[in-house]
Amino acid sequence: MEDGKHLLLADDNKLVVKVTGSILEKAGYRVDVAWDGIEAAMKAFSLLPDLMILDIEMPKIKGYQVCRLLKEDPMTSWMPIIMLTGREHQTDMFWGLKTGADAYITKGFKPEHLLQEVETLLSASEKNREARDLARRRRKEVSEDYVINKITDLLDRKLFETTILNDIASLAGSMQDFTETVSSIFQILDKLFNYYVGALLLFEERELYLYLNRPVTPETLENVISQTMGTATGYAWQPGDEQSVGRTVLQEDNLVTTAQEKPAGDSYIHIPLIAHQMPIGLLLLAGPSTPAFRRDAPSILNLVSNQLVMIVDNSRLYEGAKRMAITDGLTRIYNHRFFQELFEKEYKRSLRYNTVFSFIMLDIDFFKRINDTYGHLFGDEILKETASLIKGCLRSMDILARYGGEEFAILLPETDLESAVQTAERIRMAVENHDFTAPGGKPVRVTVSQGVTSFPSPGVQDRSDIVAKADAALYEAKESGRNLVRFRE
Repeated sequence: MEDGKHLLLADDNKLVVKVTGSILEKAGYRVDVAWDGIEAAMKAFSLLPDLMILDIEMPKIKGYQVCRLLKEDPMTSWMPIIMLTGREHQTDMFWGLKTGADAYITKGFKPEHLLQEVETLLSASEKNREARDLARRRRKEVSEDYVINKITDLLDRKLFETTILNDIASLAGSMQDFTETVSSIFQILDKLFNYYVGALLLFEERELYLYLNRPVTPETLENVISQTMGTATGYAWQPGDEQSVGRTVLQEDNLVTTAQEKPAGDSYIHIPLIAHQMPIGLLLLAGPSTPAFRRDAPSILNLVSNQLVMIVDNSRLYEGAKRMAITDGLTRIYNHRFFQELFEKEYKRSLRYNTVFSFIMLDIDFFKRINDTYGHLFGDEILKETASLIKGCLRSMDILARYGGEEFAILLPETDLESAVQTAERIRMAVENHDFTAPGGKPVRVTVSQGVTSFPSPGVQDRSDIVAKADAALYEAKESGRNLVRFRE
């Protein structure tokens, strides 16, 4: 028991007030009484008691609303609150505690139970002594209008927060690709506060998505990237080689050589994305160094952090599943089935718009000998490295796929035969000059043979004729000694 502590008892039942007040006063506590919800809130703000005992069912406003109001306000958030009620349903207890109550006691309690709960909460509240003392130094008498305005402000804020959460949550059910999901997230945030650049870094994928919300210079963008990378290291992320982190810039038209106006300074606000108790990424916003941005951005990001994590995590899992369905598991390039779909689209596009494209069939020379000599694990490494070397010789619009075994297929849109042969020759030289190293450090020479053709071309009636031409050219390259490029017009 702590003698002299000041308690506020709020209940409209005179008998309950008489019995409960008597128990508390005999235990040495000073007790004030409030008979309705508005009076309870007024006295809580004006008296700032050490603890409040609050009924749920009261005139004017219920105890639930009083409790939420007091727990949301910095002047009274430190104050322990016991819900004392005749309601015994589990849902009532759940809701009472959800509003911020520190304990829930049903009427018909034993006096020692109530006193024990009061003592426990008063002892625990000592850790908030500084907040309590500061509030009491600023204590003032408040009116009924003051309380009603507080309640209105709280309801407005809760409605605002609920609207934001609903907007963010609406993305959870959308089956967009990942870049569209990222854009949607940053577009919603743009409605809430002003910022220049949004950055989303995914740790495991080593992918950085940058959303240019306003015109910014390359220098500003690089500053955001540097800030994002540096902040991420605080969450046990190892940046490694910065070139190994992929970058996707969204709203790229907002990248300008000269800013329209010189910003007064930049502020950076971030939240970690924690899923399954592990950090999966980081979301960072770069905005103006204004009180509004520094105040609003952190509070809103913290509000929506759980929803953002769920959306990002689900979207990356969906993207990963979709990627697995269209890519080869070993080389991480398109698989044969999906390549055929893209090939068909390009063929039909060429027929409709009279455009040209080229097709390359590539085969690793003596691949079976490599497998037999060094083992299939090393053979797998050859396939992965070769795929990477081919990609390095292609444009972003070109399409590379594993066609089967040690064969690769390459589709070159808007490319004539001469240019396609030059591309094939670059690939051949890149593979020939690459250092492939077997287990034990032994260098291994790897070469490729390629057959090239283009479309439109004579004798092609359907898509299979294009493949047949490239296959015939590949056969000629192999028969002529391998490590060669051959073509069919």
